[in-house]
Amino acid sequence: MPAQCTVEDLRVLRSWGANLAEIPVLNVYAPTPPYAFQPENLAKLDRALKAAEQAHLYVALTCREGPGRPDFDRSHEIWRDAAAQEAYTKMWREIAQHYRGRSSIVGYDLMCEPHPDQEAKQPLGNWNVLAKKITSAIREVDRDTPILVNSIGWAYPQQFNVLEPTGDPRTVYTVHFYDPHYYTHQKPAEKITYPGFRVPGKREVAWSKTSLEATLAPVLSFQNQYHVPIFVGEFGCARYAPGAEDWLRDQMDLYEQYGWSWAYWAFREWDVMNIERTADADDKVNRADTPLLRLFKTYFAKDKQFLIGE
Repeated sequence: MPAQCTVEDLRVLRSWGANLAEIPVLNVYAPTPPYAFQPENLAKLDRALKAAEQAHLYVALTCREGPGRPDFDRSHEIWRDAAAQEAYTKMWREIAQHYRGRSSIVGYDLMCEPHPDQEAKQPLGNWNVLAKKITSAIREVDRDTPILVNSIGWAYPQQFNVLEPTGDPRTVYTVHFYDPHYYTHQKPAEKITYPGFRVPGKREVAWSKTSLEATLAPVLSFQNQYHVPIFVGEFGCARYAPGAEDWLRDQMDLYEQYGWSWAYWAFREWDVMNIERTADADDKVNRADTPLLRLFKTYFAKDKQFLIGE
């Protein structure tokens, strides 16, 4: 969810049957040297967390920007600067100390979509090592709150074959899913369909629930090998993509089949994947009833988990 969501926004989300909000952690420590603590950003995080609690939602704190990571999409400084990694680790230790015992928080997501480039001379680009280091720092002050660890490669399933468990018994491993990207992020005029689409200029493939299952296979294998829980921290599809309802239904059916928790990206943040709008790309109005919103409500209704404050 965007950091600016109000209590009223989140109460709408809760009214659908959702029970979790992912709140972004943004520069609690400065992204550039000397990586100083920025109390005003922790205060913003406090306010966002309080809003989610007032809406009776659980929360995962997801770090998108921090020391060595001024822009999670493009920056790679954290993989080159040891001081950035030290500050990033210290930041998480202090966040955990600040929030420990907060029953609404069900996860510290250490880094959203880590993507070190091993071919770009990034000597500190070993995410497995850094994740273990951050985990140890958190556990010095908070033994209980679950920790969420993404795979590298933008948290896509294909990189689960190189992900290593941290050894922490209360860690959940996180995958993000937007495959195939040229379908989920298509432009309105492209009209690439699911299932069974063909894309000019690309290798001809027919995507279906079976191919989605095959793409997720490395994650399922990781789960079965290490006996750890899996969280689909992000998935989504352009609301106007032909077959979007089928793509989303196939996703959620697989997640439910595997026993994975999941969260859709995103709530009232990006028009392209806004399930409160129709399949008309020109529709910019949030509506109380759309086909995609009805679909999600059927899956939210399956979860009878007790909610915070209820």
